[in-house]
Amino acid sequence: MTTPTTYTLLLWGDPDACDDLAAAYAAHERFAQECAARGHEILGGEELTSPTTARVLRVGAGGSEVTDGPFAELTEQLGGFYLVRTSDPEGLLRLAAPLVMDEVGGGTLELRAVVAHGAGDEATAAQAGAVV
Repeated sequence: MTTPTTYTLLLWGDPDACDDLAAAYAAHERFAQECAARGHEILGGEELTSPTTARVLRVGAGGSEVTDGPFAELTEQLGGFYLVRTSDPEGLLRLAAPLVMDEVGGGTLELRAVVAHGAGDEATAAQAGAVV
């Protein structure tokens, strides 16, 4: 058995694609229950507001500028995240797939290990990541 590592699971999708909010919340509840049953410890997570409410700070050689919204020509935006401790990141991704598969057009899950500075845990500090 490997040492548990803390990961951030980023949920990307079209913010306007969710037709059934109750079903989406039910999928997140099932995900939490399945994580607990399979030994994935959810440490935290949140749904994010619409990208239209975002503020962006761009910093460059000429200074900085704050603007409204990301103004990205993307159909996928970051919609939420989980912070999860697990020894089975591939299993975690399989459990999380329904969180974006039920959206119209699907979505993307991004999994990245959290770097533990000063913890002496070389496995946690590894640059691990996957996109489904």
